[in-house]
Amino acid sequence: MENLRVGMYVAELDRAWTDTPFMFQGFTVDGPETLAELRRLCRHVYVDQTLTATTVSEELVGDTVTATPVQTRQRRLRRHVRDGLTRRDAAHDYLGRVMTDIRLGRSVDAEEAREQVTGLVSLVTRDASAALWLTQLKSRDEYTSLHCLNVCVLSIAFCRELGYGQEDLKTIGLGALLHDIGKARTPLEILNKPGKLSRDEFAIMQRHPEDGYRMMRAGGKVPAEALDIIRHHHERISGHGYPQGRLGGELAQPVLAVAIADVYDAMTSDRVYRPGMASDLALRLMYREAEQTFGVELMEAFIRCVGIYPVGSLVELRNGAVALVVSVEPDRRLMPDVLLLRDAEGQDLAEPERVDLADRTDGMPDSPWHIRGVVRAEQAGVDNRALLRQEIARLGIAV
Repeated sequence: MENLRVGMYVAELDRAWTDTPFMFQGFTVDGPETLAELRRLCRHVYVDQTLTATTVSEELVGDTVTATPVQTRQRRLRRHVRDGLTRRDAAHDYLGRVMTDIRLGRSVDAEEAREQVTGLVSLVTRDASAALWLTQLKSRDEYTSLHCLNVCVLSIAFCRELGYGQEDLKTIGLGALLHDIGKARTPLEILNKPGKLSRDEFAIMQRHPEDGYRMMRAGGKVPAEALDIIRHHHERISGHGYPQGRLGGELAQPVLAVAIADVYDAMTSDRVYRPGMASDLALRLMYREAEQTFGVELMEAFIRCVGIYPVGSLVELRNGAVALVVSVEPDRRLMPDVLLLRDAEGQDLAEPERVDLADRTDGMPDSPWHIRGVVRAEQAGVDNRALLRQEIARLGIAV
């Protein structure tokens, strides 16, 4: 503790935060009093160098207070997920209110939608893995509103990877958040029908992009680029989409990017009439059809964005262990950080262990710590979404 200095960012203590007078789980040592209190209460603390003031010399951090890289990423992820949950809940509440207002004949507050999207863009820009965590917290009972939110987050993350700037991301995010707003005018008996839609029912469902476009255009506050997303997110480059059957050359890249996010989230979500499929299977099926739907290059870019093993995936390692993917770094998508749930002998761990697969494999192609493949939750006997909720609950936040 003698190496701890004012200006360092304390990410974790050697005791529960609730046993201390500190209000925030993660903070900068802001003065001598805080420093003295930390030294009185703790034998050691973990410092996140990425958030430590640049005026603090690296030599002063010292081994006794420096977290390992995986610990640093874990604590950063938890902080950002905590912030993300607040933004997610606000956006989800907004969508619920909007859907209700439209059904009651009221207008949509596009300015509030912009505010929600600005917060989500900030979250994705700061930590895409934390944002993608939140897309795993799905519920079949609130499919439409959560789907809109998830498509927004996925689209922002994807278009950021494609090189779009902050202002463009806000416009794309606005279109993505409101892409299914027209469903508020679709009869609930069709929207929530557990079986296959009849031809007449499907024709009614197909009206939602045009309904949403006309509704948001009438307000006069939604940019044309966002309106295009709302109107054309079901179009395909082959011309076989709806409502206008446009060809690929007529569709802007952000429209197709949101369309990819829309299909991916729909395929991986539980619905009233079927369970969601594993992320790797959804990506394989989408890639197989890419020449006719979104274009091979754009589909490949999306796979690079979410990763071969997206956040929330259950994976089996070569040694037989089972783990949950919790963080994917852009430079090592095949070796993510995982939460080890079951050991190589098939025994459940009493306490899940956070593991950096890149560190365990250490560049060895024959390492037993490489991922063998994705496994379905029911196949492994694991509730991956419950585990994600448990991880978030450790932050003291109910989800």
